Amino acid sequence: MYGSLLLLCLALPAQPDAALRDDVQPTGATPAAGARPAAEATAKLTAESKKLVKQLNANSADQRNAAEAALIKLGPIVLEHLPTINRNTPAEVKERLGRVRSVLEKEIATAASQPSRVTLKGEMSLADALQSLEEQTGNRVAPGEQRNGTVTVDLDKVLYWQALDEILDQVGLSIEEYGGEPNTLVLRAKTEDEVSRAEAATYSGVFRFEPIRLESRRDLRNPAVNGLRLTVSVTWEPRIKPISIRQALDSLTMTDDQGDPLSVDSMRAALNASAESGVSAVEMVLPISLPSRDVKAIASLKGKMTAMVPGSVQTFTFDDLQRARDVEIRNAGVSVILEQVRKNVDLYDVYVRIAYDEANNALESHRGWIFNNEAYMLDENGDRIANIGLRGTSQEENAAGVAILFDVQKGLQGHRFVYKTPALILNLPVEFELHNIQLP
Repeated sequence: MYGSLLLLCLALPAQPDAALRDDVQPTGATPAAGARPAAEATAKLTAESKKLVKQLNANSADQRNAAEAALIKLGPIVLEHLPTINRNTPAEVKERLGRVRSVLEKEIATAASQPSRVTLKGEMSLADALQSLEEQTGNRVAPGEQRNGTVTVDLDKVLYWQALDEILDQVGLSIEEYGGEPNTLVLRAKTEDEVSRAEAATYSGVFRFEPIRLESRRDLRNPAVNGLRLTVSVTWEPRIKPISIRQALDSLTMTDDQGDPLSVDSMRAALNASAESGVSAVEMVLPISLPSRDVKAIASLKGKMTAMVPGSVQTFTFDDLQRARDVEIRNAGVSVILEQVRKNVDLYDVYVRIAYDEANNALESHRGWIFNNEAYMLDENGDRIANIGLRGTSQEENAAGVAILFDVQKGLQGHRFVYKTPALILNLPVEFELHNIQLP
């Protein structure tokens, strides 16, 4: 769902140790010529990380501190070389590895939340243009009949949404926001009178904002219920799927076309919208006090939203399911606890608890996303067994319990349980400004 490999590729920093950079391949080298240096570099990194992990449990605090700092300095590339934390991990190592993973996972998530930029020039087919955008950004557009046409572009390091809007405008296409494909944009034909996507939109980081509807209400009997309702579509780069988006109403500032301020018409503190699977946008309905009749437009509307964004996905694997009781595996800022596996007539319930160091309210107010996490079994042959349902069992500020149901015909001998969840949850601030919105 959240593509840990993609996030890692987007976030890898330069390696701090020249000895670990032998995998840099000279221009013109063949894959065979570069294979040996790459293998040697991987072996060096494996050996170095193993030595530093062992040093995390050294007698000297200075040595332990130095090892922890050195692992962080190696950067996110070292994450795949770190051991899994379990009940047999020494307490000191467990604590320090947890900090290392948290720092590096946060680096990955922060880097991945930066906007993609596109460089593309010349005349080409729409299919080739979309393919190039995907290769440059990791943002996928669904294949299909809507990829026909030719475009001519001259784009130099422009934001992804700006590039895509310009391309789609040339061929008369838009985005089907309810396309139904997770982490993928689905194209549709524009209607005859539909406006230009590029002219209608405002861009901010990985997000695209477009005012799509403005409704006014003037009640002649009860003026207290008068007001404007501005609906804004908020779309994100599909490689990053937020859990939810929050708009604090006190952060909105608005002026009309005469330079006078407009006010928010609501007693609520904030608006919240959850991002659903297969949907590429959310709609925020902003409540505005109805201005006088001589006001013709909202000249400027500025806002500050907060997007709750998951980090890279971690995989947690449990074996010996028949005897497992409160088995905890920890990675970065999240722990997954296999509480027990219980026979349920002819089925099995796997009880799992997911606990975050900092869930940033993701489990308290918007926990529906956690039911979309991957959870399955592997049988004794390594064949995958999908779950047949799940239900929530508990809810806390930073933790949630889930019971996952499996149909296993021959018992649990030799079976493993696999659970995948984001390593951390970030709150990403997003500022935007809309201009010249004509009143009805």
